[in-house]
Amino acid sequence: MSRPALAVLFAAVLLAPAATSWARGSAAPLPAADTGTSIEAQAAHAERLMDDGRVLEASLALDTLLADPRLDSAPVDVRVQALSAAAYAAGALRQYPLATERAQRAIALAPDAVLPLFTLSSIESAQGHAKPAAMLMVRAIGHAVGPLRIPLDHVDQMQRGLIQAPTERRELLQALFDNHWLSDGDEPSDLWLILAGLQHDAGNGDAVRATIARIDGPMELIQLRSDKRFDAYIDRADPRFNPRMAAQRQLDAQRVRASLNQDVDASLARLAAAALMLGDNAQVMAITDDTAKAVAEGLHFVGPQLKWGPALLASRATAQHRLGQPDAAVDTLRIAVRMTEGTPHASVQQLNLGLLLTALGRYEEAQAAVATTAPLTGYATAQRHYIRFIAAQQRGDNTAAADAAHGVSEQGPAAADLLYQLPLAAGRMNEATVMLIVQLESVKLRSSALLALQEMRNAPTLPADAALQARWRELVARPEVQAALAEVGRIDRYDLFASDRIR
Repeated sequence: MSRPALAVLFAAVLLAPAATSWARGSAAPLPAADTGTSIEAQAAHAERLMDDGRVLEASLALDTLLADPRLDSAPVDVRVQALSAAAYAAGALRQYPLATERAQRAIALAPDAVLPLFTLSSIESAQGHAKPAAMLMVRAIGHAVGPLRIPLDHVDQMQRGLIQAPTERRELLQALFDNHWLSDGDEPSDLWLILAGLQHDAGNGDAVRATIARIDGPMELIQLRSDKRFDAYIDRADPRFNPRMAAQRQLDAQRVRASLNQDVDASLARLAAAALMLGDNAQVMAITDDTAKAVAEGLHFVGPQLKWGPALLASRATAQHRLGQPDAAVDTLRIAVRMTEGTPHASVQQLNLGLLLTALGRYEEAQAAVATTAPLTGYATAQRHYIRFIAAQQRGDNTAAADAAHGVSEQGPAAADLLYQLPLAAGRMNEATVMLIVQLESVKLRSSALLALQEMRNAPTLPADAALQARWRELVARPEVQAALAEVGRIDRYDLFASDRIR
């Protein structure tokens, strides 16, 4: 089996919302393996089934393979790969005890093999066991001979689960950093920013400098500049740390990638996102025109298009909003929702639509838009409850509002940005003040709070946002907030767009 390809497939399927979503492929049936075929042929047949998304059939084929007495005398690497594949299949079917047992057998055969360690890490992560998942991943990375192609979703799920375990979180991110891991070919500046903060808090200044050298994302540079912890490590006058120049570098790099990359939709989606940050809405409209036209003519997203096609439409909707066309933006997002219906990508587009409808004051429509979402992250779940909270507030349903607020708070640190937005939306300014100050004082939550406080460009104010934005300005101006801010950071003005509509 192809180890790198199979490893990526393991994590991707184990983190999918349900195994059945991978089993809806329409490929023609493959012939069953004969009992007289070789071990290698049976393994290849099982891999083809997995590649085709036919997880249940692959699991049955792998059960047959593991029961074949010839496997006991096969080379160790063949047995390790067979057990790892069988562990993956069991995990994809949510048979976690069986999956764990098979992965552990593979590790016992080859303690230094990357694939079974990676597989068991994915199985633990799929069950929400962040610490063991992370430590297994650190072991796998330690035995790798080069950068591993680890899906971003897998990494992000683990590191978010370690917010309350800074040592393990730092070890995981440091292992990825040392492995020169990239996220879809790009430096994950957001993760390196977290790592730099953890390194600083651990007193390792040299490591902080090495990590900052690989941070070039505009928003992450803003967070570095705004946080006084990093004053000793950056020169705020150096063009290297100028967020506007970094955004332009990012746009230029994505333009080159788009011209060279055969993965057109992915490249264009990244290019559109970079143009949005700089406020080049006309360019975003031009980039997304072909996709919008193709969808209007009946295009249906399939394969990788299910991720990047809707992302292009979401960028187009943002540009339309900024150009004063909110109704067109709603129509565009409704198309993105329809095109992703029944896929793991639907939740993001439903939330985009729900948030825009909320800002337009169309609260019941917003709640209906997210009623069937099954978000994959704590923050997405919190956003859904936030939309429910606003709708309940507007119709005077205190019970539903309290239930929605509880749903937000249940997500813990993942929902930190929303915890002061809830009382802000309800006009409870003293409570919002306390929540914002708590975040500024927390080394775990400070970066996102400081980013929200920066003065940046904003889209035209939508009807329901006006009161919220006025309260936000009042909140920021409060003496106690300014005093807490002065202790840990600063506010600057940047000629860039952020995604937060509160300001």
